[in-house]
Amino acid sequence: MMAAAGWQPTQEGVLQLVNLLTLYQQPGTNQTKIFQQLEAYRAYPDFNNYLAFIFAAGEHLPVEVRQSAGLLLKNNLGKQYKDLPAGFKSYIKGALLPLLGHANRQLRHTSGTIASVIVGLGGLDEWPDLAAALPRCLQAEDPNVLDGAQDTLYKVLEDHPSQMEVELAGSGGASASSLVVPPLLQLLRSAVDDVRCMAVACLNLMAPHMLKGLQENVEGYLHGLFALANDSSNRVRKEVVSGLVASTTTLPERLVPFMRQLVEYMLASNEHSDPAVALAAAEFWTAYLELQLDPGLLRPYLARLIPILLKNMVFDEYDDEVADAEAAEGAATQKEDRDQDVKPFMPRTREHGAPTAGVDEAGNGGDGGEAVADDDEEALNAWNLRKCSAEALDMLSNNFGDDLLPVLLPIVQQRLQDSNWRSRESAILALGAVAHGCHAGLQPFLEGMIHMLLPALQDPRPMVRVITCWTLGRYSHWLFQGVVDRPGGGRPLLDEVMIGVLRSMGDSNKFVQQAAVSSLAVIVETAGEGHNSPDMLLEPYVKAMLEALAAALTCYTRRGVAVTFDALSCTVRVLGSRMADPTLAGIVLPPLVRKFTSAPPTDKDLLATMECLANVTPHTGRAVELYAKPVYDKATALAAAYMHSGQQQQQQAGEASALATAIAGGTSADGGNVEYDPNYIVLALDVISGLAQALQASIESLVVASPLVQMLMLCCSDPSPDIRQSAFALIGDLASACVAHLLPVLDPLVSCALTMLELPRITDINLAAANNACWSLGEVVIKVDAERIAVHAEAIAHRTTSILSYKGPGRLPHSILENCSITLGRTAWRCAEQLAPHLGHFAVQWCGQLRNIRDGTEKEHAFLGLCRLVRMNPEAALPAFPLLCSAFASWRRVSCEGLRNEMAEILQLYKANLSVSGRWEQCFSDVPDSVRGKIVQMFGNVM
Repeated sequence: MMAAAGWQPTQEGVLQLVNLLTLYQQPGTNQTKIFQQLEAYRAYPDFNNYLAFIFAAGEHLPVEVRQSAGLLLKNNLGKQYKDLPAGFKSYIKGALLPLLGHANRQLRHTSGTIASVIVGLGGLDEWPDLAAALPRCLQAEDPNVLDGAQDTLYKVLEDHPSQMEVELAGSGGASASSLVVPPLLQLLRSAVDDVRCMAVACLNLMAPHMLKGLQENVEGYLHGLFALANDSSNRVRKEVVSGLVASTTTLPERLVPFMRQLVEYMLASNEHSDPAVALAAAEFWTAYLELQLDPGLLRPYLARLIPILLKNMVFDEYDDEVADAEAAEGAATQKEDRDQDVKPFMPRTREHGAPTAGVDEAGNGGDGGEAVADDDEEALNAWNLRKCSAEALDMLSNNFGDDLLPVLLPIVQQRLQDSNWRSRESAILALGAVAHGCHAGLQPFLEGMIHMLLPALQDPRPMVRVITCWTLGRYSHWLFQGVVDRPGGGRPLLDEVMIGVLRSMGDSNKFVQQAAVSSLAVIVETAGEGHNSPDMLLEPYVKAMLEALAAALTCYTRRGVAVTFDALSCTVRVLGSRMADPTLAGIVLPPLVRKFTSAPPTDKDLLATMECLANVTPHTGRAVELYAKPVYDKATALAAAYMHSGQQQQQQAGEASALATAIAGGTSADGGNVEYDPNYIVLALDVISGLAQALQASIESLVVASPLVQMLMLCCSDPSPDIRQSAFALIGDLASACVAHLLPVLDPLVSCALTMLELPRITDINLAAANNACWSLGEVVIKVDAERIAVHAEAIAHRTTSILSYKGPGRLPHSILENCSITLGRTAWRCAEQLAPHLGHFAVQWCGQLRNIRDGTEKEHAFLGLCRLVRMNPEAALPAFPLLCSAFASWRRVSCEGLRNEMAEILQLYKANLSVSGRWEQCFSDVPDSVRGKIVQMFGNVM
């Protein structure tokens, strides 16, 4: 091969690739086979050079062939660019740059896409020729060169805006953005619509980040937007409105003096005949209110704004969403959803010690905070004027409350009587949008409104039924409040709503099914928020809900099943220990387990199935025992198969590969035909974790007959942080359930966990794995004989205290500090003799963190360890005495009488010993007043 700097293609190599790319374009050819051949060429170091040559220099070739070469080059560079020799990188950049001004728009725009990929991977400072070319080409006379420069700049700003802040060599310290903004401002005066449009769009992309070049030219930018406010081109108008919305967010102080004029402009734009202009303007109201700018300024405009929003909330005559729902109406069987119809799977973290606020199990907005009908439905459809207007109405109601109703209700009441179903649907959407903000004003009409909505669940039009399900869910808080406030009087109304929603889950239209199950999830989630006994609130409906969810798992299409998984996970979590009733567990486990065990290992929906199973089984207790073996075997085989695939992908033979082959039998589909995806390993481990939590010691018979523990040891040091996170979570669950099976690997397990807790390793991407490693270590410590763990006690203390003592830069997250405090306490509880001599080195930091831990069993363990060390070495803890008292006072209620006595005796010990030397009064006076008061309240007989 020739040196990189002087690289030249061979004619034979070019011809081979051109032939393949040409064949790929021809109808009737085996494109899969050709693509595999092209993929095989990746092994050649200069393959990307050949693609760049064909793309850039193949003037005699069809555009389609050159385009294919360019797109293949883009995809390859995304995976290989950083590892290419510097000479190859230079060759590719040099080949691409002239194409930015190519006469063919398709080729120059593809070149811009590739350039953006390179900038993202290598940085703009490593491509000075491009950095210099962009501002120069923005001033070009040639329209092709100008278009190529604007297109490339737009893509770089969209994907890698920070690169435009790089100071460029030879520019006197100027950033790239400083060089491109002046010519962009000049282009705002261009006579060509597309040029003006792209110039505004590029400047708008800088506004959210306030890049240096825009900061230096803010006045020019704003004046340019105002000058184009009434541009004859709707595309330019749309970008101007977007720019003003972005400027409201980032430069509110500049726009406040003109805010009334801006509001008038947005009102007019919100009624524009072009939906894109109207949509851009509708974003203004939400942006304004989210910034918490003076709502009083908008108040005089409500009477004009609300009718505009309501008008824009009506479905268009030709809406794809409506067309799809209507097509599904009355069909004997519902058409199965395509891959692109199903929301991509996004795994949720299982991190011990992380905050648990606001997890949206329902998958559709949880608390209904956004006024968008059926969030699962919307996630797969484009954001549009209708949805944006509904969100704006929601925000307005949260800010102005019942003041909206005099304008809103007459329009809604009129539309509810309209023969046009689109009007009726928009009225129901509006009622849902203001459910939270206008609740006080609507409360007296709640019963009548619900009785008006319930018949709409059987409306002939499917989208009316869809929006009614969603709106009923939005009012669920007030329905439950009615039951709490009026136990006899409020229940019938809730009964009617539950009957209606559960009946709608059996609707023949898949879109209504999805809306109904989402509504059920919101209702259940609401029952679990702020109520002491949500299972009692839901008690009359539990069996019917579970039966409806089980039926949905069996008969819904893929998208509906995905929504049902979320709803079932939410329902089981809210019902909690009630799900351990074999009768209830027996309703949902059979269809759920059947979905899991019958799915092939490459099933795209298997990930969501496993996540749901992992969420459900911990709450079912011993009721899952009947299904445990097939679930365990399938999960173990899946983990092994994907581990094997990962090993093959890395072209390494290892223990995991041998284990996978052993489990999969060498011939099963689980063992041979899967493409590596760490998510399958993660969720397979999570499924086993769920079984361990449910079965406890009963899982031992399954573990003993499998290579799970050896597989876990490999997973605990896997390159994927997600796999390590789930592996350590399962280690902790096994420690609690059957620790004997971890004893053969105890030493390497502890060593591996401690490695995860090295300070340089605790980065954002590794944090969840580190938390689980620390938590699982604590679980092992309290289950293993003290003699076995004693040899590791000092190492555990050293690693955890180094984290507790960390001084910066930056601050470590609370979760890792809490886990370290607990694990250190558990180690101290079991191995006090080993740690007591070292107490003086970490007492201050430890006590300081212990006071931040919430009450619970883990906190009890940590304090039992603290008390043991202080008893054995009270002098070492004396400098930390004020913090020790703060830690004791952090308890809201000490339920363990033995621990309470320990703390009281320690305080009594200090008081007795220090009183002898006359130091007690001084020492106790160093404790903050509020803490002293709490200590006296807790241990008055001692103090």
